[in-house]
Amino acid sequence: MRLPTVLALLALTGCTVVNTASVPSSRDGQDIFVTAGDISEPHESLGLVQVTRSGVLLFGFADVVGTDLEAGFHQALIPQVRRMGGDGAINVRFHQTQYLPVTKALGVLFFFIPLPTSVTLSAEVVKLQRGAAAPGAAR
Repeated sequence: MRLPTVLALLALTGCTVVNTASVPSSRDGQDIFVTAGDISEPHESLGLVQVTRSGVLLFGFADVVGTDLEAGFHQALIPQVRRMGGDGAINVRFHQTQYLPVTKALGVLFFFIPLPTSVTLSAEVVKLQRGAAAPGAAR
């Protein structure tokens, strides 16, 4: 292989991957909010939660279990927030297994070796205190 070709392949594998997850309103009327930061509304902390979804990537790209952020939020974190009786999750942090494109391409070639993958989400579950005055508000 020529040096320019190798350099081009290395440059392509160094690209940044951006993951997003949309969290639409729920169908049952109970909206759960999710934020990576804190909130200014008065709230009660119900505790910390950490959820993990693990699986494998078949052929380097087929995520049969759903270990992406979307599945992590919809199938793991939000149901746990509901079970705890919370209105939302604040200070959400996540860790997701990521593979370089060249590794995924090798997964296609060596299809008999699945790539392990997982997503872990941690957050503080809160319940909003409806009708309570905000801290520092005039009385």
